[in-house]
This record gives sequence, C-alpha cells and structure tokens, in this order.
Amino acid sequence: MIFKNALVASVSVAALAVSTFTVSAQTDLTALYDAAKAEGQLTVIALPHTWCGYGAVIEAFKAKYPGITVNELNPDAGSADELEAVRANKGNTGPQAPDVLDVGLSFGPTAKDEGLLAPYKVSTWDSIPAEAKDADGFWYGEYFGVLAFGVNKSIVTNVPTSWADLQ
Repeated sequence: MIFKNALVASVSVAALAVSTFTVSAQTDLTALYDAAKAEGQLTVIALPHTWCGYGAVIEAFKAKYPGITVNELNPDAGSADELEAVRANKGNTGPQAPDVLDVGLSFGPTAKDEGLLAPYKVSTWDSIPAEAKDADGFWYGEYFGVLAFGVNKSIVTNVPTSWADLQ
C-alpha cells in the first residue's frame, strides 16, 4: 500500500502510480510508513468498497498500518472528478487532497502532462510490460477490462474474428 504523499492511482483500465514526492522501487517502506504515520492520514477518492475488492483492501491497509486513518472522499466519483480534486488541492496536504485515485487509462498521461503526478515505481516495476506503464513511473497498468468473443464452437461453425463478422 502507498501512504500520504506517496500516492497510487489505480486506473479502471490500468493503474496509475502517483506520488507527491519522488520515490523509487528501492524506497524503504518503513521510512515511508513512518512519514505517513507522522502525517496520520491517507486520503482516498473513488474507491467504493464493492468495486475491485477496495473495501477489503482498505480494511487490510488499516490493519497493516495502524496509526494512519483512511479518509474516504466521494467513493462514487468518476475519473474526471478525481483529477479535478487533485487540481483543486494542488499543494494542499489537508484532508481534501486525494492521495489515492482510481482513474481510466487515458487520464494517466493527461494528469502527467498537467503536472498532477510525481513518479513512483512499485517493487514489481520490472515485471510490468513497457506498453502498460509510463517509462518514468508516473502511471502503470494494474488491471484491465477487455472485450472478447465467447463462442460455443459446438453450435457456431463460423467463428467471428472481428466486429465486422458480427454484422
């Protein structure tokens, strides 16, 4: 888990690693935890408990990192709302400044270009395919929604291989 001032934004099509200060995969997690504990709070936004197991993740975070309160802002916010919250609170370390986001893949490069993100590379950085991450660590793909054809070949003899085949 990432703490206050070391943000992680998992995007709905991919995950976006974000931080308000530069850290690397070699970051001492104990030091990061100590800094977060000193601040006392992790502010999350758009992390509904029923989506992607976020409820369990938040509870596991609380158990693993005592002394850090999880401040949950607008669990049902959309990606644009999340980035607007970051824009509105840029430079603010108070309870309305999101530390954790869950945004769509297209929002990662946009947020990077606007200077809303700082790099953070998770310990598994090298295992993430190059096409699923920003080379400098500003965002990375974590989970994806993919469209696919499901075909029962015992019934369908002409299996579609493209959307055009469905017309």
